[in-house]
Amino acid sequence: MYSVASKINGMGAFEHDEHFKDVADELPMFSSPYPVYATTVQVTGSGTIGLPDLYLPLSNDYWVAITYQDHVPIDSFQSLNLRWVNPSDSGSFTVVAGAYYAGTYAYDYFTFHATNYKMTLDYNYSGPDVQNLQIRVYSQTPLNNWLPYSD
Repeated sequence: MYSVASKINGMGAFEHDEHFKDVADELPMFSSPYPVYATTVQVTGSGTIGLPDLYLPLSNDYWVAITYQDHVPIDSFQSLNLRWVNPSDSGSFTVVAGAYYAGTYAYDYFTFHATNYKMTLDYNYSGPDVQNLQIRVYSQTPLNNWLPYSD
């Protein structure tokens, strides 16, 4: 299911049963249902990877959501830091192991301006296994374009 979700710009989170309702309430389908950015990347170990640029036509608050491990048990994730920058603005979203109900889904609102952002991901996993991360940005306002699906 995680693979299918990745291909259609969806998300595949793994959460503990006792937090299912809490996490389901935090999915973007309710408050910010319109995808404006979707990328799925493979990483291993620790490092930094450049991501596709983020192009936003409206200044607004956007829902940033990340799934950071594509399997259970949640045994190798240590931390990540998603960074965005342009000449007049920058920001970041840091996630550490055990946060967000100790599952694989992290999320928050961030204010972005109507401009282009360079995106970078710093990541830290223990062990040599390949991890597939889903990184998504959602809007409260529909856009005039549809994001292309991943192959």
